[in-house]
Amino acid sequence: MSREPTFESSAIRRQFSELANLIDDDLTVYLIGGGALTLEGLKNATKDIDLIVREESELRQLWNVLTSAGYKPKEDLGEEYDELGAAFILEKDHRRFDVFHEQVAGVISLSNSMVSRSRHLFEEDGLSVRMVSLNDIFLFKAVANREDDVEDMVRIAQAGIEDDVVVEEIMSQLDLLGSDDFIGAMKQKLERLEDRGFVFDIHDEVNELYDRSQDGSKVRNAIVSLREHEYDDDLYTGVPESALERQLGEKTTTSGVEWLLRISDLHRESDGSLVLVT
Repeated sequence: MSREPTFESSAIRRQFSELANLIDDDLTVYLIGGGALTLEGLKNATKDIDLIVREESELRQLWNVLTSAGYKPKEDLGEEYDELGAAFILEKDHRRFDVFHEQVAGVISLSNSMVSRSRHLFEEDGLSVRMVSLNDIFLFKAVANREDDVEDMVRIAQAGIEDDVVVEEIMSQLDLLGSDDFIGAMKQKLERLEDRGFVFDIHDEVNELYDRSQDGSKVRNAIVSLREHEYDDDLYTGVPESALERQLGEKTTTSGVEWLLRISDLHRESDGSLVLVT
């Protein structure tokens, strides 16, 4: 049986006031999920409050504050919560906090640009609560796979998102994490939104990025195979690009090499050959 939403707007503010009375040092938390949408009036209530912090010291302090307030670790949440990679999940009386440190699901990070776009909500006794922008909540929701995340993305879409900001942040995340796992998750969620009748300009952008990431995967696999079977001597440090072109074609090779270089998965040696960084 699914839990009913228990955090409406005034309850969220009361809960943060209670927590503020328990802190010892200044603490800044960022709302990145349903709690933010509830405070924005985009949903009536939320089942849990998603928070992210930037420092390990803040993470430890938040654990101490929440457990002092009676919250306890929640077990057996299901695979979709394991995939989120929360630092901890604490619950009390069917209310829950999902707390993250720097990243969500290992594929999206609280970037400096997200912080600069965040908005101050309230501050009390050293506790500062900020909300990341709706554009960024849209991205955080894109990598989650919980029951209500697509519904929340629909709410944000209806409120309006800035395609250029979203695309710019996607590119920032690629540089920040050096991984393209986020692109696949984003593509999947956008397809689910398209099924609901929501189509954005970023669909085309994300599809193009996804195709390039697939080219990168083809190049990665080809390098592993060629290195094992043909270029296992000392003639080249890695695999020459011409060998990749013979196997994959010039277009796929060029696209895939550029992609892997972009996310720092590939290094070009002095002899021109290519070596995977991983």
